[in-house]
Amino acid sequence: MFIFDLIIFILVLGVIILIHEAGHFYFAKKAGILCHEFSIGMGPALFQKRKGETMYSIRGIPIGGYVSMAGESINDALIRKEQVIGVKFNSQGHISQIILNDALPNDAIGIVKAYDLYGKDFDPLYIELEVDGVTTRYSVKRDAVYRMTDKKEMWITPSEKSFESKTLWQRFLVIFAGPLMNFILALVLFLIVGFFLLKPNTDSSEIDYVAVGSPAESIGLEESDIITVINGQNINTWDDLSNVMRSLNSVSLSLSYTREGITFTESDVVVSAIIQMAGITNRAADGTIYSDQAVVGQAFGRAKTDGRLEANDVIQSITVNGGTPNVINSWDDIIDVFRRETSGDLVITYLRGSEILDAEYSMISERALAKLGHPSILFQLGVSPTADFNLGYTLSYPFVAFYSNTRQVFSTLGLLFDKSENLGIGDLSGPVGIFSLVSSTTSQGFVAILGFTAFLSINIGLLNLLPIPALDGGRLVFLGIEAVTRKPLNKKLENTINNVMFFLLLGLFVFVTYNDILRLIRG
Repeated sequence: MFIFDLIIFILVLGVIILIHEAGHFYFAKKAGILCHEFSIGMGPALFQKRKGETMYSIRGIPIGGYVSMAGESINDALIRKEQVIGVKFNSQGHISQIILNDALPNDAIGIVKAYDLYGKDFDPLYIELEVDGVTTRYSVKRDAVYRMTDKKEMWITPSEKSFESKTLWQRFLVIFAGPLMNFILALVLFLIVGFFLLKPNTDSSEIDYVAVGSPAESIGLEESDIITVINGQNINTWDDLSNVMRSLNSVSLSLSYTREGITFTESDVVVSAIIQMAGITNRAADGTIYSDQAVVGQAFGRAKTDGRLEANDVIQSITVNGGTPNVINSWDDIIDVFRRETSGDLVITYLRGSEILDAEYSMISERALAKLGHPSILFQLGVSPTADFNLGYTLSYPFVAFYSNTRQVFSTLGLLFDKSENLGIGDLSGPVGIFSLVSSTTSQGFVAILGFTAFLSINIGLLNLLPIPALDGGRLVFLGIEAVTRKPLNKKLENTINNVMFFLLLGLFVFVTYNDILRLIRG
């Protein structure tokens, strides 16, 4: 399964990166910009093939990609004054190749005394070369190439093929096209997912599906049963059912349902409870659901990574923000604590075997979870409503899902900088964390993978648009400054800012990856 998950991980990231860089590449070519290389991945090249002016590469580290465009560097020329180079001439005596390796054949070797390989406003390109003590100015073809080896060459960069020579609008399109393609990919994938989804019938409380091993299955609920009462409250629609389940204060409930006109009642139905703010649930991996005993069925998130809680730990007490310990005897006691306490630091005292230990960690607040669209406590009966295919629902789904995911990204970013929340840079995930998410998603099937890919594509598109130098958003900010001031930012200053921020982002990447690995080891 690891190999399969790894392949899916590489494919998911590869498609997202390919689409992003293809956006940059297409609009760059359309604007007439010379693209030296189109690369998927970073680091050492695994495969390279030249087609025309561009080298197409697949590199060994699947964490990004790039389009190397002419005019992005301070100086695209690969030669300098007083350098010894070789040259080859065409039939008209113009330089067609600049030889940077003295092992390659050449027509002349000399010392560079002066050159212009940019040719602003279509000025002629030239190299002044001293050969045998005589300096001669040679005309250079605008499609001349540098030769490094027999197989490695690169086109020179005249002004008309340079990124910086293009209009503001053309440069804007080239930069914005990467994130835009991520958004288009997400919409297309959500559209495909939408055709596999049915519109839930929320006007009824009829059951369409009972999950295997769920509380509903344990009491004998079946397809077509109609839930009528929960804890004495009448249930007429699926929204009524959801509202009652959301407001539960106990893992036990009473339930009435009708089957073929006959009413049945079940009391003391034990449902699964997921305390999302604290990272614990009463449902074990084998389907066992604890109620009268405060046994941890499973631990996840901070409870697992920071608190080191494990399945089968028996909770004795819970202390919030250094207050009075709450004695715990059952899962209802646990729910009571987290209905009252919605944020802060936890000390959970628990019994593991014969040893009493403490788990100390910060809960994710109810407010933060609400901003991300999640309840603080999730109760599950294990049933789903009837549903039908609806073309309007299918066609609107991509836009609804896109809006929801976009809002979630911005909410998450806002929480990272919210001092009132116990969230920060350490909670971010990088490639290792994404691999873990891919691993859990693959078990849910092809449609789930498509939905996750769309979600990840939106994330990458939006993060690239953040106004941070070295990202697409930062480059758009520089274009905005140029539009206002009517003159481009100093190129050396811009490159310095981008390079500094690149190394800072690289440091952040290493930090996040380190935390991901620690979480993976602890998990």
